[in-house]
Amino acid sequence: MIEQTTSRSAPDQLHGGWFLLALDDELGPGITPLKLGARNLIAVRDDDRVRVFSATCPHRGAHLGYGGTLDGQCVICPFHGKRIALGDTARRWSVPEVRTLHAGSALFARLSDDPGDDRGFEQAIKQAAGELTFVPAVHQEVAVPAEYVVENAFDAEHFSTVHLVPAVKGMRVSMGVHDELVIEGEFRTKAPPWERPGEKDRQLNFASRFVARAYSPHLVLTELGTAEAPYTIITGAVPDGTGCVGRVVIGVRPDRTASLPALVHGAKYAFQQDRVVWDHLDVHAPQRYDAADTSVIAFRRFCDGFAPAGALS
Repeated sequence: MIEQTTSRSAPDQLHGGWFLLALDDELGPGITPLKLGARNLIAVRDDDRVRVFSATCPHRGAHLGYGGTLDGQCVICPFHGKRIALGDTARRWSVPEVRTLHAGSALFARLSDDPGDDRGFEQAIKQAAGELTFVPAVHQEVAVPAEYVVENAFDAEHFSTVHLVPAVKGMRVSMGVHDELVIEGEFRTKAPPWERPGEKDRQLNFASRFVARAYSPHLVLTELGTAEAPYTIITGAVPDGTGCVGRVVIGVRPDRTASLPALVHGAKYAFQQDRVVWDHLDVHAPQRYDAADTSVIAFRRFCDGFAPAGALS
């Protein structure tokens, strides 16, 4: 047994990597207030385009997302009526823009300008968005720091105990070509109904490839299913000051959309199974790892490679 203490971020700790900031159904027309840890942000929707900015008025600190109104490329502050430019930081009264990516129903954000904090995510999500249909599945508050949500993909033992996966094989961890953290293996289960329609007594002979790639302490993309018909689960967690907000998005090929209702239901059910543990977990307890925790330790070391995000400017 290995007793080891790994870093545990404060509930509102923000790192430099990518976050799954919001789902489309959270974003209204015009201005939508958002939070990323202790930072106040606004999303501004213009037709199909969504941009994200700091929400703090540079004059006296009012939140531009509550009572602010759009006026071209400015927001009229609800406190003193000043015109605050969106992203044009050369102007005296302005708020900086946050780097974002919009893929299907998911809006991603990154606070850091350090190219090393991308870890290949931008390329990966653009490719996925061009090939898959994405739909939202989960949007829930969770009582643990955000890293625990993403860590689940690297906790090989919990799949059998929490999610009752009959057999978990392989689960090898490595670094990807862009320094993302990768774990891959295989699940053996009964075939899902869309793979064996009408078959009542399915045996445990369905091999589901499992490949998860963490691009930051708060974001992981997981590929499951067969090589011929894979599907993608994007799981993100955003610190909210007390725990985090977990979001899950499911992506399938356009010819596999019939499987989406079952996949969304499964994602919701799996998330609720995890919450039973998360909502009662003592995050300050000693971490006594053993040989089965190699991939969890690797994930925690991966998290340590991200510096805290600096101030927006």
